[in-house]
Amino acid sequence: MRKRWAPDGTMRFGLFWPYSRTPIPSEEVARRNPDVLDIDNHVRLARAAEEAGLDFGLIADGYAPASEENSRVGFQDPSTNAVLWAPQLFAATRHLGFVSTMHTAYLHPTLIARLGAHLDFLSGGRWGWNVVNGFREHEALLFGLENLDHDGGYDRSEEATTIIRLLWAGDSIDHTGSHYRVKGRIRRPLPAETPLLVSAASSARGRIYAARHCNYLFAAPNDARTIRELTAELESNAAAAGREPPRIIMLCDLFIREEPGRAQEEYGALMESQDAEARKVWAQHLSRINPHGARADQITAFAGTPAEIAEQIVSLHRDSGLTGILFRPIIWQPEEISRLAGVFGLLEKAGVWAPPAARGHSW
Repeated sequence: MRKRWAPDGTMRFGLFWPYSRTPIPSEEVARRNPDVLDIDNHVRLARAAEEAGLDFGLIADGYAPASEENSRVGFQDPSTNAVLWAPQLFAATRHLGFVSTMHTAYLHPTLIARLGAHLDFLSGGRWGWNVVNGFREHEALLFGLENLDHDGGYDRSEEATTIIRLLWAGDSIDHTGSHYRVKGRIRRPLPAETPLLVSAASSARGRIYAARHCNYLFAAPNDARTIRELTAELESNAAAAGREPPRIIMLCDLFIREEPGRAQEEYGALMESQDAEARKVWAQHLSRINPHGARADQITAFAGTPAEIAEQIVSLHRDSGLTGILFRPIIWQPEEISRLAGVFGLLEKAGVWAPPAARGHSW
């Protein structure tokens, strides 16, 4: 069954898929998490996520470690491949969607179109593309690229996305642009519909790109006011492009325990367990690539009992109109994700969420 794009006013929930052993530079968190390169661990996680009621997983990706300090604690190195990992997860599930990261600076649009068409086919229409322009200097150097312009990279992404959409439509094209020359068409299979497009753009230029092309913008706003402001900006940019605005998916940490106070205590201890040197180097790296955006260690945390987390989500949804959340599990054992079932049950009673099966497993 294809996952169709069908916004209906209820919330959608995804999992920021574990692509390295730990989502923060902490040896303690790495010790408590499974081996990230054992596919069986991901299969068990995918099945737990689908059973709990999640809609999709977003698989991030990169090419080079940010620093040896981060690699030393198992943070982002080793890591999975967002394209090659997805087919095995599709085979292990029936309805869960997966969104693969591919960088327009490093991969030619014809290659992205060809890979995406096959991922769409293999999944039965459950695949999406996380569009990343690719501007991190330590990764660009692997490709012989220097002095990349972050915002200028979205000009490349705009052109690449236009080409990819035409190729997915089966058109034979003759394109000569600022960045690419493409003539001809790709072999079948082709997507029956354009796959889901996602962006994590944080700059003003990036959000214009997202408004013009994407279904989801995943971001890390810290309060209802910021969500409302971001929503208004996306609506304005999308109206100028003559399309519906992307829905905001809020990135946040997740830590659930049944006993009051325990989740906050454990989550706080894990955050404090971060390696000081690795954390410092990572913070410096983030400030260089995104000086105005929220850092990964500043995102909102939903830590508490199922009832406490459900209450926070309902309040945020009603105060801001938030349409979805991308949970980043600090501990990504399957039993941790299964705890979400209790949260979703309460959200259903509050009328802000419906089980995936009740809405045709739509995005």
